[in-house]
Formats: sequence, structure tokens, C-alpha cells
Amino acid sequence: MATKIVLIDDDRVTLAVIEKALILDGFWVYSAQDGEEGLELVKREKPDILLSDMLMPKIHGADLCKKVKESQELKHTRVILMSAVYKKITYRDIIRESGADDFIGKPVDLHDLKDRINKLLKEKDRE
Repeated sequence: MATKIVLIDDDRVTLAVIEKALILDGFWVYSAQDGEEGLELVKREKPDILLSDMLMPKIHGADLCKKVKESQELKHTRVILMSAVYKKITYRDIIRESGADDFIGKPVDLHDLKDRINKLLKEKDRE
């Protein structure tokens, strides 16, 4: 079965580019443009990976991550947060506090993103 990824970003161009790249790599991608819609997708699809922008309408990416990690049903979902705004020192604290598994800056390097996704999937398989 293919790996499920929920992708959330309020920027339509970023969403489309990342979604297309991941689909071409064989992932099943479900996308949303705000945190509230994204949380509903995560609850419904129970993805292996949640890839979420941080600064989004309705639910901030870090808050969304906390909700996922606090859920008994979803806590094993690996979360990668993305941002063009949060940088080195700031993102370390946010990742730790939100429970995110990784962070990637924007603009997203698609090769780096795929490497990070595969690393998290391997870690998940070892559990």
C-alpha cells in the first residue's frame, strides 16, 4: 500500500508543486489549504506523514501538530512543519513544543523533502 501524506499549505502554488512532486514519487497525497480542513483530513485519512505549513488560516501548523500528537489515534503520524518565516533558533523551540518530527524551510527543496520523508518512514517502520 502506498504511503499516505496529508499536505497543508495556504499558498496554492506551493501546494500544487509539492503535491505533484510527491504524487510522481508514488505517494498518495491529500491536500488542504487551512489548518481546520487539514485536521479533518488527518482524522479521516490517518496518514503516515503530515506535511504542514506553519502560518496558516484557522489553525497554526504548530497547534495542528500538537492536536495530532495528543490524539491516541493519530500520535504515530510523523509531522514535518514548513515555514519561510521561522528560522534556525525559533524553529527548534517550536518543533520541540509542538512535537513535530522535523522542520523544513521554504522554499522547499523537493529532493531534501523526499529524503526527510523517507527517513521518517524508515524510523516508523522500526517501531
